[in-house]
Amino acid sequence: MTTAPNNGAWEDSPPGPVLLLISFIEPLFQTVNLPQWREYLPFGLGDANSNIGYFAHAAPGGMCDTYFPKLETYADFLDQNNLSFSVSSMVEFAKTSSTSLGDVTSRDSLIVLFFLVLFMRQLKGVLIPFFCSVGRTLGRSTHGAEWENENEERIAKFGEYVFRLIYHSACSIIGLYCFHDKPWWNQEQGGMLTVFVGHPNHAIEMNMTWYYMLQCAYNIEAMLSLIELSFIIKLQSPFSSKIKVIQSPVKIEWSPTCRGDFNEMFAHHIITNLLVIGSSYCRFTRIGSMVFMVHDISDVPVDLSKLANFMKWKITTVVCFILLVVVWAITRLAILPLVIVKGVFDLSHVMYLEGSMDVRHYKMYLCLFKGLFVAITSLQFFWFFLLVRILYRLVMKGERHDLTEHKQGEDQGVPVQNKNVLVGVAAAEKKKVG
Repeated sequence: MTTAPNNGAWEDSPPGPVLLLISFIEPLFQTVNLPQWREYLPFGLGDANSNIGYFAHAAPGGMCDTYFPKLETYADFLDQNNLSFSVSSMVEFAKTSSTSLGDVTSRDSLIVLFFLVLFMRQLKGVLIPFFCSVGRTLGRSTHGAEWENENEERIAKFGEYVFRLIYHSACSIIGLYCFHDKPWWNQEQGGMLTVFVGHPNHAIEMNMTWYYMLQCAYNIEAMLSLIELSFIIKLQSPFSSKIKVIQSPVKIEWSPTCRGDFNEMFAHHIITNLLVIGSSYCRFTRIGSMVFMVHDISDVPVDLSKLANFMKWKITTVVCFILLVVVWAITRLAILPLVIVKGVFDLSHVMYLEGSMDVRHYKMYLCLFKGLFVAITSLQFFWFFLLVRILYRLVMKGERHDLTEHKQGEDQGVPVQNKNVLVGVAAAEKKKVG
């Protein structure tokens, strides 16, 4: 077991945000040959004898992984087992626990992630047009040919959400199968305490490694797709007869397929990817797997309700939305904040109390994770408020406007010329598949 000394008591070190700031600015001042930078700080902030001399402290040297158990790399695996570079040796390495693939920031993982993201994009490129053709057929048979011509945007989004439904359903099944009996889900076996006791010496099992790798690749690709669906990039001449100044050769416009909650969704993707990458690097994959499961399970009724709404199936939409609100409340408004986030706030201190983590590293990294958890939990309440508004309009007023797709309703606020562009793209897709 690899441990780090518990360098000082809690009260002997400054708050986590200050330590983070010191860890960033210290190297900068060293670079400009100003090691005595603390002497120039006002109000005694750099004075060790001052009650507020937080900056007099030094941040812990290096990253927290300096005392983490070393994960076996592919090169080490080949050397230790007298193997050569081959497909069979890569398969054996992929089946081994506690390898460098368990840290998505390692070189081996980054290579695998690159190809996984490419594969996922290619898979979507094949499946989504097919699902769009299915949606076109369903819409035509239910609402007639005129509906098809007027709802190209719905058809395009139908294909995307069928893919998402399949992915979230598969990950929910995989997560439940692999982790339903783990002690961190069972209070009688220790519950959330097992996430922190013994950290960072937990073994990273093969199924955890690939569950994390798949989730990381999906979230990276999802953020790229959100950007791709939200913006139209056009090349233009830097010289224009209409204006007398040089303009940018690249023009970026909002796409008609942009979500109504783009800002919140983009923030969610940023926070999610930071949590995924950070938790993997810091060996918090147990917590990460819990967050993944909560989100995947609740995303299934999200996708179902959106598909029903895109097809204008009112009764099915109402049923799916009621299911969505119930599941969302249980998973994202109860389990996420009251079990997972509460466990992080209440129990994570055992990592430095038992000596497995430097208290300064704990303060630095946990303040980041706690901030991200608060942010992502706040987004869940924001979206729940939108869901309740949608359900109210759906049941009481008969309106089927998805406020997560367009703030003012799905058919409002879209410029005519952008609609024409979208119709042209969808018509090309129709010709391609039909």
